[in-house]
Amino acid sequence: MRHERLSLEDLELVRSIGTSGSLAGAVKALDVDHSSAFRRLAAIESRTGAALFRRSRRGYTPTDAGELVIVAAQRILADAEGLQRQLAGGDSRAEGRIRITVPDTLMRVTAGMCAAFVAAHPALRCDLVVANAFSSLQQRDVDVALRASTLPPDGLSAKRLGPIATAAYAPVGEKRGAALPAGRWIGFDETLSHLSSARWLREHVPDAAIAMRVNALPAALAACQAGIGRALLPAYFGDAADGLKRLPTALPDIRTDLWFATHPDLRRSARVRLLREFAADWLPARVAGI
Repeated sequence: MRHERLSLEDLELVRSIGTSGSLAGAVKALDVDHSSAFRRLAAIESRTGAALFRRSRRGYTPTDAGELVIVAAQRILADAEGLQRQLAGGDSRAEGRIRITVPDTLMRVTAGMCAAFVAAHPALRCDLVVANAFSSLQQRDVDVALRASTLPPDGLSAKRLGPIATAAYAPVGEKRGAALPAGRWIGFDETLSHLSSARWLREHVPDAAIAMRVNALPAALAACQAGIGRALLPAYFGDAADGLKRLPTALPDIRTDLWFATHPDLRRSARVRLLREFAADWLPARVAGI
């Protein structure tokens, strides 16, 4: 009896379920449709003739057969991913310009990444386009977008690079500031109401304590530098600014991730692939804010 071979995509799904302990976790990690992943897993188990996971309210637990497949998947995918990196690094056709759109707060960090990237790949060049929306990427005016968001962008090929820490800052002249959430604050107007930091302000700071509202994070930084009030800022952005002091209180309930996004037609481009792999190594530690 001839069994159909498992594809790398099949192995990637099984590995991801094993790593996350749930189908939902694998779907999020792989950025695939939940129903498609469910059907694919059922097809994999049908082809192998064995149940790979035990389902329960606590999640997906590998069976003995599942453990066997997961171990093999880890080995095979590690070899495949290593080969892909080697081929990408030696691709002589990876040359030309990559247009990257970034929000205003990420300009400094992204410029540093581009300098290091071009040094590693002299045949490539980077152009920066400052924009806070994905529209230019959808319209193919740019190749890549770096964005801070709690969810991956719809309709794009996106890779989560890592978490972005948010911290509270006070003007350096503030005398022995009170513990959070006391004090006067820089708030956000409705254009930034979707931010997790805006939600934190709504939940913890009374409206009377909002000294100023702004529609951009650089404006919040400037207002804090001017002594108007405290501000919630990405740590990589606030730490690099003069005239501020970072308050020690941790804010774990303010969660944002950094995403590398590209148009689906470009996700296998040699230039984009090289930049995505470089960004995945270079950026996370620089935006984590630890």
